[in-house]
Amino acid sequence: MADFDFAASLQEQISALFHHRVHLVVRSISPSVAICYMPQHVDTKELHTSILSPLQQLGQTPTIEDLRSSLPIGEIMDVAAIPECAPLIVKGWVYIATPQAGIAANVADLPKRSLTSPENETTILGPMVAFTESIGMNTTLLRTSIPDTELCSEEYKIGNKRNTTIHLMFMADRANPDRVELVRQRIKQLRLNDVTGSSELMHMIQDNDLSVFPQLMLTERIDLASHSLIEGKIIILLDGSPLVIVGPSEFIDFFLSMEDRYLGWGIGTFIRALRMVALILSVFLTPAYVAALTFHYEIIPSSLLVSLIESRSKVPFPPLFETIILEVTMELLREAGARLPTKVGQTMGIVGGIVIGQAAVQAGFTSNILIMLVALAALGSFATPDYLMSSSLRLVRYPMVIFAGIWGSIGIVFVTSLVTMHLIRQTSLGRPYFSPVHPIKESDLAYDEVLLPEPKGLTATGHKVRKYVRSISLRSLWTGKIDN
Repeated sequence: MADFDFAASLQEQISALFHHRVHLVVRSISPSVAICYMPQHVDTKELHTSILSPLQQLGQTPTIEDLRSSLPIGEIMDVAAIPECAPLIVKGWVYIATPQAGIAANVADLPKRSLTSPENETTILGPMVAFTESIGMNTTLLRTSIPDTELCSEEYKIGNKRNTTIHLMFMADRANPDRVELVRQRIKQLRLNDVTGSSELMHMIQDNDLSVFPQLMLTERIDLASHSLIEGKIIILLDGSPLVIVGPSEFIDFFLSMEDRYLGWGIGTFIRALRMVALILSVFLTPAYVAALTFHYEIIPSSLLVSLIESRSKVPFPPLFETIILEVTMELLREAGARLPTKVGQTMGIVGGIVIGQAAVQAGFTSNILIMLVALAALGSFATPDYLMSSSLRLVRYPMVIFAGIWGSIGIVFVTSLVTMHLIRQTSLGRPYFSPVHPIKESDLAYDEVLLPEPKGLTATGHKVRKYVRSISLRSLWTGKIDN
């Protein structure tokens, strides 16, 4: 009778934690030992082999140490009070209770996604494995990629309701200790009920959440995360998210891709320069069109000016309104294509753009030249590897267009100055965000912009490679011989 009373009491207490609205299994092993678990969340075979069979071989009144030593399971933790076992049971743990105390053993068999290739950060060369929603698998992937004892991992719990697990990872011999401590304090100071994704967590711990520019990077690529760790950066993993947070991140980092390194220094440097051109087109192309047609006709060649006048002869709107309407239309097409199913969204984006563009020109709603410029600006924004930075640049284009329509080139210079001053004032985990442009660091700037070949036999990366960049001469690049 005593074993029934203990098991029934345990079931009543744990069920009360879930408001008696959950399927729990409570089994009595002996008069003083009972187990509790959710059958849908555990590995049934592991449960019988590693928990039930060993426990049934114990005596009538085993101690906690007897329970712990009898279980052939690697992940076991003490549970001081019954309320502490509730989140563990949900995650697939088995709660093993005695009248005095209890322990929990992990035999979880939860649904998880297998390894796949990156969906958003695709590359032609390089590894084809991306992170998943399992924080344990993601941590294992990073440790397998960097089998170094200096790789440290710290675990934290955030969220009063979800109690989400966070892993803070860094290289002890490369990461800045002050920045690591800064991230620790920001994670510990989080007071919230729920964190649904890495992007939400990123905005909570970055230096200035009011800025439209991201100060930390999100990536799904294992090679980028591993390279960032070796460079001395910090990685934050969130359970349930396939994206990891990388910091500190500079403004220039958002325009670099791991594929640049795989293509070789020559092609990689050309691609990086091409992205800088795409950045200029994305931000300044349509504002320059508005400023030129509104205030600065004299800078347009005569032959081109005639074509512009003929193209806009039937347009009833001034260049400012015409450009804003077309930019908003492009954003609507982009948003609709992203929200629809993949195949439908791609078809809708292509067909919708062609049909709307042709109909708008024939109806005299806009000019064909502006459609071409807006399309080029959109292509420029798509060339940015980071999605958040691409969205920020598109947002900056709107005030640029408005002030270009009000003040012409002065308006463009005004907004550019404001954005530049804003970027200079920003920091990423205490590191200057606009570095190496401000404060100026010639070696870092050369390393970021020009992807030169690394010296053979160099065991360290980062600052040593940047110093090495200074020693490379044009003659060595011409002859193809570089002295270490």
